[in-house]
Amino acid sequence: MNDASDDERSNRLANVLGDTVAHAANEALILARLEEFLDPKPPQIAHTKEDEDDLNKNIDKLILAYGGPPRLVILADSDPKPTYDTYLSAAIDEAIHCFKRSRNSLCRAKAFLIGKHYLDTRPDILSLYTNLNLSDAPPDVMQFFLNETQSAFWEHTETCYIRIASYWDRVGQILDYVFFRIRKYERDGFSSVLDRICANTLCMHSRIKDLAAWEALWSHKKSEQEEGLQWLLSRRNLLVHSLYLRPIDANDGNELYESAFNHLDDRRREKLRVGSPEIEMNRLQLQMEAAAKLFPQVIALCLEYSQCINPTK
Repeated sequence: MNDASDDERSNRLANVLGDTVAHAANEALILARLEEFLDPKPPQIAHTKEDEDDLNKNIDKLILAYGGPPRLVILADSDPKPTYDTYLSAAIDEAIHCFKRSRNSLCRAKAFLIGKHYLDTRPDILSLYTNLNLSDAPPDVMQFFLNETQSAFWEHTETCYIRIASYWDRVGQILDYVFFRIRKYERDGFSSVLDRICANTLCMHSRIKDLAAWEALWSHKKSEQEEGLQWLLSRRNLLVHSLYLRPIDANDGNELYESAFNHLDDRRREKLRVGSPEIEMNRLQLQMEAAAKLFPQVIALCLEYSQCINPTK
């Protein structure tokens, strides 16, 4: 009896491990294939090969100006290995990777939103592509799949908000080093660094203030619109410290008691303002587009400042 139970458990373990491996292997491929048909498409930092080449050239110039390694190092066998400061290149790489992670979260959220839509409208479609057939499933089984799919959507949406806010912290890390040579980055965010640049650097290098790159970044930093940084940071702080994204349940009037005040519910309704899935996708799209559009401006601003302090380079 024990042997039979052990064999059954081993078979179930093998099946679930097989499904797990298949899911892990297929996810990246599925998201890449799905992206072709998404409208609007998740933003890219560089839209064309020309944009990518220009951005890479400017990044290379900036890294070299701060003692970083060139893209190509040629040494004779007898030459000693040169030493370079790789802090800035690592900070830039981390910002770009953080943007890509945010983009991946956005794609995952859209995939689960599509999945929920078809579970709502065409549950029979599952039988064509999986071993599941929910056409005649009891209502509670169908509701389970709907709830889990919706929950996964909100989790990926929340992760995307947190990651895109973290991306701006990485951008702040780049600016903090370029303008103030600060490597220890624990408390100051993007907004704080821009405030310090405004209070200190602009007094000594007034031409920075007239740059299109500075004006664009400063405007984004102050904006409380849904595509602006202040709106994003407010949402991120509430998500990290107090709340999580989910639809607001309507009061059906059948409670056994009256609630005098629920501060979490009040903050969610008045400050977080969770919209429909489609509204949240649009908000994230706007935030990602702003991040992608402004990254080349960050590099341009840093390059201009490097010319101010080292005009011969």
